[in-house]
Amino acid sequence: MRTLWSGRQATLKKISQESPYNDSIWVHCASLGEFEQGRPVIETIRQKYPDRKLILSFFSPSGYEIRKDYPMADEIIYLPSDLVSNARALIDYFKPSIFIIVKYEFWWNLIAQLQKDKIKTYLISGIFRESNYFFQPGMSVFQNLLRGFDRIFVQDEASGQLLQQHDIHNYTVAGDTRMDRVTENSQNVVLPEKIQTYVLGNPCIVYGSIWLEDVPMVMAVIKQFPKYKHIIAPHDIGEKNISAITKLLDSEFSLYSDQAYNCNVLIINNIGMLNKLYSIANIAYIGGGFGKGIHNILEASVFGIPVIFGPKYKKFKEAVDLVEVGAAFVVHTPDECLSIVSSITNQSGLSDTIANATKNYFDKNRGATDKIIRHLDGIIATT
Repeated sequence: MRTLWSGRQATLKKISQESPYNDSIWVHCASLGEFEQGRPVIETIRQKYPDRKLILSFFSPSGYEIRKDYPMADEIIYLPSDLVSNARALIDYFKPSIFIIVKYEFWWNLIAQLQKDKIKTYLISGIFRESNYFFQPGMSVFQNLLRGFDRIFVQDEASGQLLQQHDIHNYTVAGDTRMDRVTENSQNVVLPEKIQTYVLGNPCIVYGSIWLEDVPMVMAVIKQFPKYKHIIAPHDIGEKNISAITKLLDSEFSLYSDQAYNCNVLIINNIGMLNKLYSIANIAYIGGGFGKGIHNILEASVFGIPVIFGPKYKKFKEAVDLVEVGAAFVVHTPDECLSIVSSITNQSGLSDTIANATKNYFDKNRGATDKIIRHLDGIIATT
C-alpha cells in the first residue's frame, strides 16, 4: 500500500507542473496481466506512429514496478484516485486525443471527463459477465458511460450479446490480443544452453507458476515418471517458498542457479523464462487452479502441448475453450493428475490430436490486434 500511495503522490506532483504534451495516446492497464493483453496494440501503435507521445498508466504496483522502464512508452505512471479533480488534472496535463482501457479497468470519473471533453475513448480485449456490478438495477449511469465509448472491442460473442441486451451497441467482437502476443513470442524462443543440455533427448514436463497447493499433483507425477525431466517454475521464487515446495516434494532436485544439474527435477529460481520453457515441454501443468485461479495457459498451449490445471479455471475463457476442444484437462486430485498424464503418454496419437485441436483454436482466434489497429488507424491519423 505504501508503494501505491507514494506512486500516486508522484503522479499528482507531476501533473501539477507545466505540460510538455499535446495529442498524446494514453493507455491504461490495471496490472501486469492487462498490460500483456494490451501490449500487441501498444507496440503496433508505437511502431506505426513513432512521433506520437504514448502514456501508460497502471493501478497496481505489480504492473508499474515491473514495467516502469518499458521503452515503448514516453511516460509511465500510477493512476491516482478516481476523483473529478484528479481526472481534470490528468487530462489537462497529458492532453490525450485517444484514451484506451485494457480489459475491464473502469475509472468512471475519468471516463466521464474524457467523454465530456469529446476525447476518443476505447476499450480493448473487453470481457463482460452478467454479474458485473454495472449491469445491476440502478446502475444506468455506468451503462450510459459505456454507451459513450467510441468503440468497445470485446473478446467473445457472449460479451457482445450481453452488451446488446443492455442496449449497448457500440461494440466489435475482435478476439483476445494475447493470442497474437503469445504466437509472436513462440516464434522467437531462445533458451539458455544449460537448459537445452539438461533436457536433451528426454521427455519433459514443465510445471508453471506453481503454488504450494499444486505440489501434491506435481509430486505424484514426478514419482511415477522418473525417466522424465521435470522442470518446476514456482509462482514465488523467494527462498522461503522454494524451501517449502521442496520439503513437500520429498525428492532430489537442482536449482537453476546451480553450476550442474544431477537429477531429474529442476527448480527455476529466476524470472522471465517460463514462457520459453514451455517450448521444450511434452506436457505442461499450470498452477493456481487450487487457489484464486489458474495462471496463463496460452503461453504453454501455443506450443501445441497438452495443458493440465486445477478446478479454479472457469473465469478464464481460453481455459474453458481449450477444455471443450480436448486440448486442456482439469484435475481435482493427484490420482486424477496422474491418470491424465498416463493417458497422454500411453495413448498413441493423442498428443497429435491435441496439437491439431490447439492449432485450430489459435488459428481461429488470432488477429484481434489487426482488427483493433485497422479501426484506430483512421482515428489516430486525424487526431
